[in-house]
Amino acid sequence: MKQRIKLILVLMSVCTLCLLAFQFYWSYQGFLGASKTFKSDINQALQAAVDRDMELRQDFIADKYKVWLADTNLVNINCHVDTASGTTAFTVTDKKASDNDRNTFSIGFQEYQPETGKMTPKVKRYFIDRFVKTHVREILKEKISIYYTQQLGDLLEETYKQEKLDKARLQQLFTEELLTREIETSFQLYFADEKLAETAAFPYATRTFEFGFRKPFYEVTAYFPDPNKTLILRMKWVLLSSLVLAAITIFCFAYTVRTILRQKKLADLKNDFVNNMTHELRTPVATISIAAEAMQDFNLSKSSSEEYLSIIRQQSGRLSHLIDDILKNLAFEQNQLELAPKPISMQQLVQQALLQHRPQLDIAEAAVKIDQPQQDLFIKADELHLLNVLSNLIENALKYSRGTLKLHINCSEENGNVILSITDNGMGIPVTMQQKVFDKFFRVPSGNVHNTKGYGLGLSYAKTIVERHNGSISLQSKENVGTTFTISLPTYTYDAAERTFA
Repeated sequence: MKQRIKLILVLMSVCTLCLLAFQFYWSYQGFLGASKTFKSDINQALQAAVDRDMELRQDFIADKYKVWLADTNLVNINCHVDTASGTTAFTVTDKKASDNDRNTFSIGFQEYQPETGKMTPKVKRYFIDRFVKTHVREILKEKISIYYTQQLGDLLEETYKQEKLDKARLQQLFTEELLTREIETSFQLYFADEKLAETAAFPYATRTFEFGFRKPFYEVTAYFPDPNKTLILRMKWVLLSSLVLAAITIFCFAYTVRTILRQKKLADLKNDFVNNMTHELRTPVATISIAAEAMQDFNLSKSSSEEYLSIIRQQSGRLSHLIDDILKNLAFEQNQLELAPKPISMQQLVQQALLQHRPQLDIAEAAVKIDQPQQDLFIKADELHLLNVLSNLIENALKYSRGTLKLHINCSEENGNVILSITDNGMGIPVTMQQKVFDKFFRVPSGNVHNTKGYGLGLSYAKTIVERHNGSISLQSKENVGTTFTISLPTYTYDAAERTFA
Protein backbone atom coordinates (compact mmCIF):
# COMPACT_ATOMS: atom_id res chain seq x y z
CA MET A 1 0.00 0.00 0.00
CA LYS A 2 2.74 2.44 0.96
CA GLN A 3 4.69 1.63 -2.21
CA ARG A 4 1.60 2.29 -4.35
CA ILE A 5 1.00 5.63 -2.67
CA LYS A 6 4.63 6.61 -3.17
CA LEU A 7 4.43 5.60 -6.85
CA ILE A 8 1.20 7.60 -7.33
CA LEU A 9 2.71 10.65 -5.65
CA VAL A 10 5.85 10.43 -7.78
CA LEU A 11 3.84 10.10 -11.01
CA MET A 12 1.55 12.96 -10.02
CA SER A 13 4.55 15.13 -9.16
CA VAL A 14 6.18 14.40 -12.51
CA CYS A 15 2.95 15.14 -14.40
CA THR A 16 2.40 18.38 -12.49
CA LEU A 17 5.97 19.53 -13.09
CA CYS A 18 5.67 18.69 -16.80
CA LEU A 19 2.41 20.66 -17.07
CA LEU A 20 3.96 23.64 -15.30
CA ALA A 21 7.07 23.37 -17.46
CA PHE A 22 4.97 23.38 -20.67
CA GLN A 23 2.93 26.30 -19.35
CA PHE A 24 6.06 28.31 -18.59
CA TYR A 25 7.53 27.33 -21.97
CA TRP A 26 4.51 28.65 -23.86
CA SER A 27 4.52 31.77 -21.72
CA TYR A 28 8.17 32.28 -22.61
CA GLN A 29 7.37 31.77 -26.28
CA GLY A 30 4.62 34.33 -25.91
CA PHE A 31 7.11 36.70 -24.35
CA LEU A 32 9.47 36.23 -27.29
CA GLY A 33 6.60 36.90 -29.69
CA ALA A 34 5.63 40.03 -27.77
CA SER A 35 9.26 41.11 -27.81
CA LYS A 36 9.43 40.75 -31.60
CA THR A 37 6.18 42.67 -32.01
CA PHE A 38 7.51 45.37 -29.71
CA LYS A 39 10.68 45.75 -31.77
CA SER A 40 8.64 45.99 -34.96
CA ASP A 41 6.28 48.56 -33.42
CA ILE A 42 9.04 50.84 -32.13
CA ASN A 43 10.72 50.82 -35.55
CA GLN A 44 7.43 51.64 -37.25
CA ALA A 45 6.74 54.35 -34.68
CA LEU A 46 10.13 56.02 -35.22
CA GLN A 47 9.76 55.79 -38.99
CA ALA A 48 6.33 57.42 -38.75
CA ALA A 49 7.69 60.12 -36.43
CA VAL A 50 10.54 60.91 -38.86
CA ASP A 51 8.10 61.04 -41.78
CA ARG A 52 5.81 63.40 -39.89
CA ASP A 53 8.75 65.58 -38.96
CA MET A 54 9.82 65.74 -42.60
CA GLU A 55 6.26 66.66 -43.61
CA LEU A 56 6.34 69.54 -41.14
CA ARG A 57 9.68 70.67 -42.57
CA GLN A 58 8.26 70.48 -46.09
CA ASP A 59 5.23 72.51 -45.00
CA PHE A 60 7.54 75.14 -43.55
CA ILE A 61 9.65 75.43 -46.71
CA ALA A 62 6.55 75.34 -48.96
CA ASP A 63 5.10 78.26 -47.02
CA LYS A 64 8.39 80.13 -47.40
CA TYR A 65 8.34 79.41 -51.16
CA LYS A 66 4.88 80.97 -51.39
CA VAL A 67 6.25 84.06 -49.66
CA TRP A 68 9.09 84.24 -52.18
CA LEU A 69 6.71 83.98 -55.12
CA ALA A 70 4.45 86.65 -53.67
CA ASP A 71 7.37 89.02 -53.02
CA THR A 72 7.47 91.45 -55.97
CA ASN A 73 10.98 92.50 -54.93
CA LEU A 74 12.18 89.01 -55.85
CA VAL A 75 10.16 87.89 -58.86
CA ASN A 76 7.60 89.14 -61.33
CA ILE A 77 4.71 86.90 -62.35
CA ASN A 78 2.80 87.52 -65.58
CA CYS A 79 0.25 85.56 -67.57
CA HIS A 80 -1.38 85.48 -70.99
CA VAL A 81 -3.87 83.30 -72.83
CA ASP A 82 -2.88 81.43 -75.93
CA THR A 83 -5.95 81.89 -78.13
CA ALA A 84 -5.04 78.98 -80.33
CA SER A 85 -4.72 76.34 -77.58
CA GLY A 86 -6.75 78.01 -74.87
CA THR A 87 -3.92 77.48 -72.38
CA THR A 88 -3.10 80.04 -69.69
CA ALA A 89 0.65 80.55 -69.60
CA PHE A 90 2.40 82.00 -66.56
CA THR A 91 5.87 83.52 -66.66
CA VAL A 92 8.09 83.98 -63.58
CA THR A 93 11.08 86.30 -63.91
CA ASP A 94 13.73 87.29 -61.38
CA LYS A 95 13.46 90.89 -60.37
CA LYS A 96 17.23 91.10 -60.42
CA ALA A 97 18.62 89.59 -63.62
CA SER A 98 21.78 87.46 -63.46
CA ASP A 99 24.39 86.56 -66.03
CA ASN A 100 23.01 83.07 -66.73
CA ASP A 101 19.89 81.97 -68.52
CA ARG A 102 18.00 80.84 -65.39
CA ASN A 103 16.20 84.11 -64.82
CA THR A 104 12.85 83.20 -66.36
CA PHE A 105 10.59 80.15 -66.68
CA SER A 106 7.12 79.60 -68.05
CA ILE A 107 4.42 77.11 -67.17
CA GLY A 108 0.84 76.64 -68.29
CA PHE A 109 -2.32 75.28 -66.69
CA GLN A 110 -4.76 74.25 -69.39
CA GLU A 111 -7.73 73.67 -67.10
CA TYR A 112 -7.52 77.19 -65.67
CA GLN A 113 -9.41 79.85 -67.61
CA PRO A 114 -9.10 83.32 -66.07
CA GLU A 115 -11.72 85.93 -66.81
CA THR A 116 -9.07 88.04 -68.51
CA GLY A 117 -5.55 87.50 -69.63
CA LYS A 118 -4.26 89.98 -67.12
CA MET A 119 -2.47 89.16 -63.83
CA THR A 120 -4.78 90.01 -60.97
CA PRO A 121 -4.33 89.26 -57.22
CA LYS A 122 -6.80 86.43 -57.55
CA VAL A 123 -4.96 84.92 -60.52
CA LYS A 124 -1.62 85.35 -58.82
CA ARG A 125 -2.88 83.64 -55.65
CA TYR A 126 -4.20 80.75 -57.74
CA PHE A 127 -0.87 80.36 -59.54
CA ILE A 128 1.20 80.41 -56.31
CA ASP A 129 -1.00 77.83 -54.56
CA ARG A 130 -1.18 75.59 -57.62
CA PHE A 131 2.51 75.81 -58.43
CA VAL A 132 3.67 75.09 -54.88
CA LYS A 133 1.24 72.20 -54.54
CA THR A 134 2.05 70.48 -57.84
CA HIS A 135 5.72 71.31 -58.33
CA VAL A 136 7.46 72.57 -55.20
CA ARG A 137 6.02 69.82 -53.02
CA GLU A 138 7.43 67.18 -55.34
CA ILE A 139 10.97 68.55 -55.25
CA LEU A 140 10.76 68.80 -51.44
CA LYS A 141 9.75 65.13 -51.23
CA GLU A 142 12.60 64.20 -53.54
CA LYS A 143 15.00 66.40 -51.49
CA ILE A 144 16.31 68.10 -54.62
CA SER A 145 16.62 71.65 -55.91
CA ILE A 146 15.23 72.89 -59.23
CA TYR A 147 16.24 76.34 -60.32
CA TYR A 148 13.02 77.62 -61.78
CA THR A 149 14.80 80.93 -61.51
CA GLN A 150 18.25 81.68 -60.18
CA GLN A 151 17.00 83.55 -57.14
CA LEU A 152 14.36 80.97 -56.25
CA GLY A 153 16.93 78.18 -56.59
CA ASP A 154 19.49 80.03 -54.45
CA LEU A 155 16.91 80.72 -51.75
CA LEU A 156 15.85 77.07 -51.68
CA GLU A 157 19.45 75.85 -51.39
CA GLU A 158 20.16 78.31 -48.60
CA THR A 159 17.02 77.18 -46.75
CA TYR A 160 18.13 73.56 -47.06
CA LYS A 161 21.49 74.47 -45.51
CA GLN A 162 20.05 76.54 -42.69
CA GLU A 163 17.29 74.08 -41.84
CA LYS A 164 17.88 72.91 -38.22
CA LEU A 165 16.94 69.77 -36.33
CA ASP A 166 14.15 70.19 -33.77
CA LYS A 167 14.90 67.40 -31.30
CA ALA A 168 12.06 68.27 -28.93
CA ARG A 169 9.52 68.11 -31.73
CA LEU A 170 10.79 64.76 -32.98
CA GLN A 171 10.63 63.35 -29.45
CA GLN A 172 7.06 64.54 -29.08
CA LEU A 173 6.09 63.02 -32.41
CA PHE A 174 7.74 59.74 -31.47
CA THR A 175 5.88 59.70 -28.14
CA GLU A 176 2.58 60.21 -29.95
CA GLU A 177 3.32 57.40 -32.39
CA LEU A 178 4.20 55.07 -29.51
CA LEU A 179 0.95 55.89 -27.75
CA THR A 180 -1.06 55.02 -30.85
CA ARG A 181 0.57 51.58 -30.61
CA GLU A 182 -0.24 51.32 -26.88
CA ILE A 183 3.40 51.67 -25.84
CA GLU A 184 3.96 53.68 -22.68
CA THR A 185 7.55 53.37 -21.56
CA SER A 186 10.62 55.53 -21.24
CA PHE A 187 13.02 55.92 -24.17
CA GLN A 188 15.98 57.98 -25.26
CA LEU A 189 16.68 59.39 -28.72
CA TYR A 190 20.29 59.48 -29.83
CA PHE A 191 21.47 61.41 -32.86
CA ALA A 192 24.60 61.03 -34.96
CA ASP A 193 26.25 64.02 -33.30
CA GLU A 194 25.78 62.59 -29.80
CA LYS A 195 27.74 59.95 -27.95
CA LEU A 196 25.93 56.93 -26.60
CA ALA A 197 27.19 55.94 -23.17
CA GLU A 198 26.61 52.20 -22.82
CA THR A 199 24.49 50.31 -25.31
CA ALA A 200 24.48 47.28 -22.99
CA ALA A 201 22.14 49.18 -20.66
CA PHE A 202 19.43 49.22 -23.35
CA PRO A 203 18.02 45.79 -24.23
CA TYR A 204 15.85 47.20 -27.03
CA ALA A 205 16.77 49.70 -29.76
CA THR A 206 15.43 50.72 -33.15
CA ARG A 207 17.44 50.76 -36.32
CA THR A 208 19.03 54.06 -37.38
CA PHE A 209 16.85 56.36 -39.48
CA GLU A 210 18.19 59.09 -41.80
CA PHE A 211 16.30 62.29 -42.57
CA GLY A 212 16.94 65.81 -43.76
CA PHE A 213 17.36 67.57 -47.13
CA ARG A 214 21.15 67.61 -47.57
CA LYS A 215 24.04 65.39 -46.66
CA PRO A 216 25.17 64.66 -44.09
CA PHE A 217 21.66 63.58 -43.18
CA TYR A 218 20.47 63.54 -39.59
CA GLU A 219 20.61 60.07 -38.01
CA VAL A 220 18.44 59.06 -35.09
CA THR A 221 18.08 55.88 -33.03
CA ALA A 222 15.69 55.19 -30.14
CA TYR A 223 16.83 53.20 -27.13
CA PHE A 224 14.53 51.64 -24.51
CA PRO A 225 16.10 50.97 -21.11
CA ASP A 226 13.11 49.22 -19.49
CA PRO A 227 10.31 48.08 -21.81
CA ASN A 228 9.24 45.18 -19.57
CA LYS A 229 6.18 47.04 -18.31
CA THR A 230 4.88 47.40 -21.86
CA LEU A 231 5.64 43.77 -22.66
CA ILE A 232 3.86 42.59 -19.52
CA LEU A 233 0.84 44.77 -20.29
CA ARG A 234 0.70 43.34 -23.79
CA MET A 235 0.86 39.83 -22.38
CA LYS A 236 -1.37 40.47 -19.37
CA TRP A 237 -4.12 38.10 -20.50
CA VAL A 238 -1.65 35.39 -21.49
CA LEU A 239 0.24 35.75 -18.22
CA LEU A 240 -2.94 35.95 -16.18
CA SER A 241 -4.37 32.82 -17.79
CA SER A 242 -1.03 31.05 -17.31
CA LEU A 243 -0.94 32.02 -13.65
CA VAL A 244 -4.53 30.90 -13.16
CA LEU A 245 -3.88 27.57 -14.85
CA ALA A 246 -0.67 27.10 -12.87
CA ALA A 247 -2.49 27.95 -9.64
CA ILE A 248 -5.32 25.53 -10.47
CA THR A 249 -2.81 22.81 -11.33
CA ILE A 250 -0.87 23.33 -8.10
CA PHE A 251 -4.09 23.49 -6.07
CA CYS A 252 -5.41 20.28 -7.63
CA PHE A 253 -2.08 18.57 -7.03
CA ALA A 254 -1.91 19.74 -3.42
CA TYR A 255 -5.56 18.86 -2.80
CA THR A 256 -5.13 15.39 -4.31
CA VAL A 257 -1.96 14.72 -2.32
CA ARG A 258 -3.69 15.96 0.83
CA THR A 259 -6.67 13.71 0.13
CA ILE A 260 -4.45 10.69 -0.48
CA LEU A 261 -2.46 11.33 2.68
CA ARG A 262 -5.65 11.82 4.67
CA GLN A 263 -7.03 8.57 3.31
CA LYS A 264 -3.79 6.85 4.22
CA LYS A 265 -3.93 8.38 7.67
CA LEU A 266 -7.55 7.29 8.02
CA ALA A 267 -6.62 3.78 6.91
CA ASP A 268 -3.83 3.70 9.49
CA LEU A 269 -6.21 4.96 12.17
CA LYS A 270 -8.79 2.34 11.21
CA ASN A 271 -6.13 -0.35 11.38
CA ASP A 272 -5.18 0.89 14.83
CA PHE A 273 -8.88 0.96 15.70
CA VAL A 274 -9.28 -2.65 14.59
CA ASN A 275 -6.27 -3.67 16.67
CA ASN A 276 -7.62 -1.86 19.72
CA MET A 277 -11.11 -3.22 19.13
CA THR A 278 -9.72 -6.75 18.81
CA HIS A 279 -7.95 -6.28 22.11
CA GLU A 280 -11.11 -4.86 23.69
CA LEU A 281 -13.27 -7.74 22.46
CA ARG A 282 -10.85 -10.54 23.19
CA THR A 283 -10.80 -10.04 26.97
CA PRO A 284 -14.57 -10.09 27.68
CA VAL A 285 -15.18 -12.90 25.17
CA ALA A 286 -12.39 -14.99 26.69
CA THR A 287 -13.66 -14.27 30.20
CA ILE A 288 -17.25 -15.23 29.29
CA SER A 289 -16.01 -18.40 27.58
CA ILE A 290 -13.93 -19.47 30.59
CA ALA A 291 -16.75 -18.74 33.02
CA ALA A 292 -19.24 -20.70 30.91
CA GLU A 293 -16.89 -23.68 30.62
CA ALA A 294 -16.33 -23.65 34.38
CA MET A 295 -20.05 -23.68 35.06
CA GLN A 296 -20.55 -26.50 32.53
CA ASP A 297 -17.60 -28.74 33.39
CA PHE A 298 -17.40 -28.35 37.17
CA ASN A 299 -19.92 -29.04 39.86
CA LEU A 300 -19.92 -25.57 41.37
CA SER A 301 -21.60 -24.48 44.51
CA LYS A 302 -24.45 -22.00 44.41
CA SER A 303 -22.25 -19.15 45.55
CA SER A 304 -19.55 -19.99 42.97
CA SER A 305 -22.14 -20.22 40.19
CA GLU A 306 -23.56 -16.85 41.14
CA GLU A 307 -20.02 -15.42 41.11
CA TYR A 308 -19.38 -16.75 37.60
CA LEU A 309 -22.80 -15.54 36.46
CA SER A 310 -21.92 -12.10 37.80
CA ILE A 311 -18.69 -12.16 35.79
CA ILE A 312 -20.61 -13.14 32.64
CA ARG A 313 -23.16 -10.35 33.17
CA GLN A 314 -20.38 -7.83 33.77
CA GLN A 315 -18.45 -8.79 30.63
CA SER A 316 -21.67 -8.95 28.59
CA GLY A 317 -22.47 -5.41 29.72
CA ARG A 318 -18.98 -4.35 28.67
CA LEU A 319 -19.53 -5.86 25.21
CA SER A 320 -22.95 -4.22 24.94
CA HIS A 321 -21.49 -0.86 25.91
CA LEU A 322 -18.75 -1.26 23.30
CA ILE A 323 -21.23 -2.15 20.55
CA ASP A 324 -23.51 0.73 21.54
CA ASP A 325 -20.60 3.18 21.21
CA ILE A 326 -19.72 1.86 17.76
CA LEU A 327 -23.33 2.03 16.53
CA LYS A 328 -23.71 5.49 18.06
CA ASN A 329 -20.71 6.83 16.14
CA LEU A 330 -21.87 5.09 12.98
CA ALA A 331 -25.25 6.81 13.29
CA PHE A 332 -23.55 10.18 13.69
CA GLU A 333 -21.38 9.50 10.65
CA GLN A 334 -24.49 8.82 8.58
CA ASN A 335 -26.35 11.82 10.10
CA GLN A 336 -29.11 9.50 11.34
CA LEU A 337 -28.97 10.36 15.04
CA GLU A 338 -31.69 12.76 16.12
CA LEU A 339 -31.25 14.99 19.17
CA ALA A 340 -34.00 15.77 21.65
CA PRO A 341 -32.95 19.11 23.16
CA LYS A 342 -34.64 20.47 26.26
CA PRO A 343 -33.72 23.05 28.91
CA ILE A 344 -31.37 21.56 31.51
CA SER A 345 -29.12 22.92 34.23
CA MET A 346 -25.41 22.56 33.56
CA GLN A 347 -24.70 22.18 37.30
CA GLN A 348 -27.19 19.28 37.58
CA LEU A 349 -25.67 17.66 34.48
CA VAL A 350 -22.21 17.82 36.07
CA GLN A 351 -23.57 16.23 39.28
CA GLN A 352 -25.16 13.40 37.27
CA ALA A 353 -21.88 12.70 35.47
CA LEU A 354 -19.94 12.63 38.75
CA LEU A 355 -22.58 10.37 40.33
CA GLN A 356 -22.22 7.85 37.50
CA HIS A 357 -18.46 7.68 38.08
CA ARG A 358 -18.54 7.83 41.87
CA PRO A 359 -17.36 4.21 42.30
CA GLN A 360 -14.37 4.68 39.98
CA LEU A 361 -13.53 8.02 41.58
CA ASP A 362 -13.69 6.50 45.04
CA ILE A 363 -11.46 3.58 44.04
CA ALA A 364 -8.94 6.03 42.52
CA GLU A 365 -9.21 8.16 45.70
CA ALA A 366 -9.68 11.16 43.38
CA ALA A 367 -9.82 14.67 44.75
CA VAL A 368 -12.71 16.44 42.98
CA LYS A 369 -13.09 20.22 43.21
CA ILE A 370 -16.12 22.00 41.76
CA ASP A 371 -16.41 25.75 41.20
CA GLN A 372 -19.81 26.93 40.03
CA PRO A 373 -22.26 29.76 40.74
CA GLN A 374 -25.20 29.19 43.08
CA GLN A 375 -27.69 30.22 40.41
CA ASP A 376 -28.35 27.52 37.83
CA LEU A 377 -26.92 28.05 34.34
CA PHE A 378 -29.35 26.69 31.79
CA ILE A 379 -28.68 25.36 28.32
CA LYS A 380 -30.93 23.70 25.78
CA ALA A 381 -29.46 20.34 24.94
CA ASP A 382 -30.02 16.61 24.57
CA GLU A 383 -29.45 15.45 28.14
CA LEU A 384 -28.42 11.88 27.30
CA HIS A 385 -25.79 12.75 24.71
CA LEU A 386 -24.37 15.72 26.58
CA LEU A 387 -24.13 13.56 29.69
CA ASN A 388 -22.19 11.03 27.61
CA VAL A 389 -19.78 13.83 26.59
CA LEU A 390 -19.08 14.71 30.23
CA SER A 391 -18.73 11.02 31.07
CA ASN A 392 -16.15 10.57 28.30
CA LEU A 393 -14.08 13.47 29.63
CA ILE A 394 -14.21 12.13 33.22
CA GLU A 395 -13.31 8.63 31.98
CA ASN A 396 -10.30 10.05 30.13
CA ALA A 397 -9.19 11.80 33.31
CA LEU A 398 -9.40 8.48 35.17
CA LYS A 399 -7.61 6.55 32.41
CA TYR A 400 -4.67 8.89 31.98
CA SER A 401 -4.16 10.00 35.57
CA ARG A 402 -0.74 9.91 37.23
CA GLY A 403 -0.96 8.81 40.82
CA THR A 404 -3.83 10.40 42.74
CA LEU A 405 -6.28 12.06 40.36
CA LYS A 406 -6.97 15.74 41.00
CA LEU A 407 -10.07 16.72 39.06
CA HIS A 408 -11.13 20.38 38.88
CA ILE A 409 -14.49 21.25 37.32
CA ASN A 410 -15.36 24.92 36.76
CA CYS A 411 -18.70 26.19 35.48
CA SER A 412 -19.35 29.86 34.62
CA GLU A 413 -21.16 32.18 32.22
CA GLU A 414 -19.34 34.46 29.80
CA ASN A 415 -20.65 36.56 26.88
CA GLY A 416 -23.94 34.71 26.65
CA ASN A 417 -22.32 31.25 26.82
CA VAL A 418 -22.05 28.64 29.53
CA ILE A 419 -18.37 27.70 29.93
CA LEU A 420 -17.53 24.32 31.44
CA SER A 421 -13.89 23.32 31.97
CA ILE A 422 -12.62 19.97 33.25
CA THR A 423 -8.97 19.92 34.35
CA ASP A 424 -6.94 16.88 35.41
CA ASN A 425 -3.34 16.29 36.46
CA GLY A 426 -2.76 13.45 34.01
CA MET A 427 0.12 12.66 31.68
CA GLY A 428 -0.93 15.36 29.21
CA ILE A 429 -1.02 15.37 25.42
CA PRO A 430 1.99 16.28 23.23
CA VAL A 431 1.62 19.56 21.37
CA THR A 432 1.94 17.82 17.99
CA MET A 433 -1.02 15.56 18.86
CA GLN A 434 -3.41 18.12 20.33
CA GLN A 435 -5.05 19.04 17.01
CA LYS A 436 -5.63 15.38 16.17
CA VAL A 437 -7.24 14.03 19.34
CA PHE A 438 -10.71 14.97 18.10
CA ASP A 439 -10.23 12.94 14.89
CA LYS A 440 -12.13 9.69 14.62
CA PHE A 441 -10.12 6.57 15.56
CA PHE A 442 -7.15 8.67 16.70
CA ARG A 443 -5.33 7.77 19.88
CA VAL A 444 -2.07 9.14 21.14
CA PRO A 445 0.50 6.60 19.89
CA SER A 446 1.76 4.18 22.55
CA GLY A 447 3.32 1.50 20.39
CA ASN A 448 1.80 -1.93 20.93
CA VAL A 449 1.09 -1.30 24.60
CA HIS A 450 -2.62 -1.50 25.42
CA ASN A 451 -2.62 -0.76 29.14
CA THR A 452 -5.07 2.09 28.54
CA LYS A 453 -8.36 0.89 27.11
CA GLY A 454 -10.02 2.80 24.28
CA TYR A 455 -10.54 2.90 20.54
CA GLY A 456 -10.36 6.55 19.56
CA LEU A 457 -14.04 7.42 19.30
CA GLY A 458 -14.80 9.23 22.56
CA LEU A 459 -13.41 12.69 21.80
CA SER A 460 -14.61 12.57 18.19
CA TYR A 461 -18.10 11.80 19.54
CA ALA A 462 -17.79 14.61 22.10
CA LYS A 463 -16.78 17.16 19.45
CA THR A 464 -19.67 16.12 17.19
CA ILE A 465 -22.24 16.38 20.00
CA VAL A 466 -21.03 19.80 21.17
CA GLU A 467 -20.97 21.21 17.64
CA ARG A 468 -24.46 19.83 16.98
CA HIS A 469 -25.52 21.99 19.95
CA ASN A 470 -23.94 25.09 18.29
CA GLY A 471 -21.11 25.00 20.79
CA SER A 472 -17.38 24.38 20.75
CA ILE A 473 -14.87 22.22 22.57
CA SER A 474 -11.16 22.85 22.93
CA LEU A 475 -8.24 21.71 25.01
CA GLN A 476 -5.08 22.98 26.62
CA SER A 477 -2.50 20.43 27.66
CA LYS A 478 1.06 20.15 28.85
CA GLU A 479 2.94 16.89 29.12
CA ASN A 480 3.33 15.54 32.66
CA VAL A 481 1.25 18.45 33.99
CA GLY A 482 -2.31 17.84 32.90
CA THR A 483 -5.08 18.66 30.44
CA THR A 484 -8.02 21.07 30.44
CA PHE A 485 -11.05 20.47 28.20
CA THR A 486 -13.30 23.52 27.76
CA ILE A 487 -16.89 23.31 26.49
CA SER A 488 -18.79 26.43 25.44
CA LEU A 489 -22.57 26.26 24.86
CA PRO A 490 -25.17 29.01 24.30
CA THR A 491 -27.02 30.07 27.44
CA TYR A 492 -30.75 29.37 27.52
CA THR A 493 -32.86 31.93 29.46
CA TYR A 494 -35.25 30.50 32.06
CA ASP A 495 -38.35 32.52 33.01
CA ALA A 496 -39.01 31.53 36.61
CA ALA A 497 -42.26 33.51 36.82
CA GLU A 498 -43.94 31.72 33.96
CA ARG A 499 -42.15 28.40 34.61
CA THR A 500 -41.49 28.24 30.88
CA PHE A 501 -38.41 28.62 28.80
CA ALA A 502 -38.28 31.59 26.41
